[in-house]
Amino acid sequence: MGFFDTLGETLTSTGKMVGSKTKETAEAAKLSLQISQEEARLKKAYEALGEAYFKDHEDDMPEPYAVYAVDIRESAARLESLTKDKRILKNQKQCTSCGAWIPNEDRFCGKCGAENEVLVKEEESKEAAPEGAAAETEGAETESTETEKTSEGNVEKAE
Repeated sequence: MGFFDTLGETLTSTGKMVGSKTKETAEAAKLSLQISQEEARLKKAYEALGEAYFKDHEDDMPEPYAVYAVDIRESAARLESLTKDKRILKNQKQCTSCGAWIPNEDRFCGKCGAENEVLVKEEESKEAAPEGAAAETEGAETESTETEKTSEGNVEKAE
């Protein structure tokens, strides 16, 4: 029976060791998750502080921070330009009243209800413009107001 007693003791001690290691691993994973969450919270707090400081001192930024202020202004300008380019690409315009982005073909803003000009691509408006005007704008991909041909062949802005 000595063999089975030794085997039982070995299995018991191995089981306790595995249980202990499993518990340690679970605790380490739990702590890692808590650390990660606190780091994210700290980062958000630093970002909020920096944004608040920038807004309060944008015009009188102390010298050590002026470099960051220039980077922020340049990045914000690029972001605004890229966002506008994306909206134009997606055939959207800004409401003249509230600034919300709405489809070019919408006459009224879905957010504030203000009336806006209907915009169409040059390629689409060439069909409605007189032949001479179409030759001048050929290949242009800018936006213009929607037009209609009158009985005399003149172009008038659609109401």
